[in-house]
Amino acid sequence: LNPQHTAPSRHFPISTKSASKNQRIMKLFISSLLAVTAVVDAGVRKPDVMIGIKVGEEEAIGTLGGIEPRIKWETSGEVAGFDVEGGIDLTITDVDVPPSTTLWGKLKRTISDFGDVSVRGDIDANSPESVDLDVRVNAYDTSVQLLGTAGSKAISLDRVAMTKDFSALGGVVSLTPKYDIGEQGDISVGYAVDNTSVKVDAQAKKLTVAHSFTTKDSISPTVTADGDFSLSYSRVLDRGTVTATVTPNDSLKVHWTDGVYETTIKAPLEGYFTPNQGLKVNMRRYVAL
Repeated sequence: LNPQHTAPSRHFPISTKSASKNQRIMKLFISSLLAVTAVVDAGVRKPDVMIGIKVGEEEAIGTLGGIEPRIKWETSGEVAGFDVEGGIDLTITDVDVPPSTTLWGKLKRTISDFGDVSVRGDIDANSPESVDLDVRVNAYDTSVQLLGTAGSKAISLDRVAMTKDFSALGGVVSLTPKYDIGEQGDISVGYAVDNTSVKVDAQAKKLTVAHSFTTKDSISPTVTADGDFSLSYSRVLDRGTVTATVTPNDSLKVHWTDGVYETTIKAPLEGYFTPNQGLKVNMRRYVAL
């Protein structure tokens, strides 16, 4: 699930005094996780540095143009039976404004004869008035996810999702109902057997079938109720993976990664040089420190 909160939320108002205390608690929670995991972890890990270059992208704006330096640092450890993680994610697109910076912390506990329970908080360093929350419970072949926000005046619940797996028809069936607060609910159904899987997304009215011919080759057609169709082919290389996706009457997209470089090329089937609609290239390189 993509933890984006676009839907209206259900808010639970809290007093100003409680709000201020709530913010301090959440910020202390993440700061403490960062500090503790840095100490528990054997040695301080080096950050991951990635240099991104965008060509033909509409969003390639800012004083750096299409160049996007990104620095990620994270650490993990175990304290009193809890798995703790934390990190910083920083991206620079414009030297005239503060870099996009996110601090995050996660606390996880495995409970015997039950399952896993985890809580993650993300704070935008440039807008620290709220904390994005991600609560997950995995138990008895069922996973539940709650997405919400803890702000200065209220705690909001934005999305509830659940996934249940069970054996049937010689394979595994997955049911995933989702509900964005204030919007219509959604459900997706998946079925996997041998080297083939099928997924139906009710809200998007989309059917996706994936089949692996070998340990290195797989194909995945997708069709919607509106008649839109796309076909993806993926090949595992000696170093990395390449995936090509063609959408008739629209575009051809190729994604290639080898652990150091990550490149995506998207070209329309017509109008290669049309402004903002022509060939788009997004390349990233991970730099070892």
